[in-house]
Parts: sequence; C-alpha cells; structure tokens
Amino acid sequence: MTGKFITHIRNFLLLALVQVLIFSQIHLFGYATIAVYLIFLLKLPRHTTFNELLLWGFSFGLVVDMFCNTPGLNAAAATGMAFVRNMVLATFTHKGNPDNFTPSVRSLKWGGYIVYSFICIGIFFFILFTLELFTISNWSALITSTLASTMATMVFAIVAECFSRTDKA
Repeated sequence: MTGKFITHIRNFLLLALVQVLIFSQIHLFGYATIAVYLIFLLKLPRHTTFNELLLWGFSFGLVVDMFCNTPGLNAAAATGMAFVRNMVLATFTHKGNPDNFTPSVRSLKWGGYIVYSFICIGIFFFILFTLELFTISNWSALITSTLASTMATMVFAIVAECFSRTDKA
C-alpha cells in the first residue's frame, strides 16, 4: 500500500509540474486547452474508493488552480470528472475483470479505453468551460472549446497509453 501511495504522489507531482509549467501556457487556436493531469485520474485502479477519487480530483484541480489563476474552475471540473469516473468505467468493464484492474488498453481494449477516456475528459471540459463562460447561451463556443480540448487531451492520453509500462490487467 505504501509503495503504491508513493508512486501516486510521484506521478501527481510530475503531472502537476508538467501541467502548470508547460501545458497551462498552451492554448491551441484560441479554443483548445490541454489537461494532461487528467491521465492520472483516468489511470487510477478500479478499486480506488469514491472518496479517494474525489480527493485526488479536487487536489489536482486545486494545485492547477493555484498556479494558473483559475479560482476553483479546475478543482470543480476535476472533482466532477472523478465523481462520474467509476460509473463510466463500469459501462466498459467485462464481468470477468477483477475489481483491482487499472483502466488501460490491455484491460478495456482500444475501443473501450478511447471511449472511456473521451467521455471522462469531455465531462471535465464541459464542466470547466461552463463554469468559465458562466452561461450556456453561447453554446457554439462551449461546444467548440469542449470538443477541441477533449480531442487535444485525448491525443496525449493515447500517446501516454502507448508508452505506458505499468499495464497490469
């Protein structure tokens, strides 16, 4: 348990640093934002408790908010994504999968992992941009930003999955 916790803390710090120093400064075409720290939440083991998921999501969002001057937006969106993650994951798991598997291409296959990631990341960005715009009257900007950011982050999630060496089913 202690070894996994230390690994989670190491990954948390590494992804938070990369997010704050590099990816928070990049805004593609004025619409797309990349949130690589969501990979951490996507890859947490299935047996992670609901409270732990919410705590990891809120903590990550809060760290990003503190350094990126977005008061509570990332914390709310990451907590929202953590809230629905296990429900989304349950739709893509097979009855034969053990409870302690890590969501990956090996355990969900490519199609399942891509759809699972797309839904979770899309929920995150929909919450983030809804709070940022604070209106849904400008729905075209909301949908464009959500889809562009989801696709840009998906590219990094797929690349990270291709290079992942901790693929334990």
